[in-house]
Amino acid sequence: MREDKRQTPRIQPFVAPCRVLEEPGPRPLAGYLTDLSPRGAQVSTQGLPPTPEAAVVLEVRLGSEPAATRLPARVKWVRAAEHGDWHAFGLTFEAISAAERSMLESLVEEFRRRAAQVSS
Repeated sequence: MREDKRQTPRIQPFVAPCRVLEEPGPRPLAGYLTDLSPRGAQVSTQGLPPTPEAAVVLEVRLGSEPAATRLPARVKWVRAAEHGDWHAFGLTFEAISAAERSMLESLVEEFRRRAAQVSS
């Protein structure tokens, strides 16, 4: 088992439909956000993932926002499918605004607070 070296709180598992846009790219890559923190995310997809270090934009609807949030990111790592044809890749958020980072921090904190209430 790998040691978790992450220093920021995260929501895991966190499953939400998302799209990843790579510039230039033929079309958005549909997938599921499976892990979320204020600094990055993990995406699972059946399509071929972007290559490590690729600049992408993550589109996902978070919280009660009616429109999708667009977060610029960089692909940190890619993991080949272990079962079937699903792939996973990690994103680090780059150049997001203070308001976007604050929104992510609030979302993670709210999720963790609700999870603690359920488990008590």
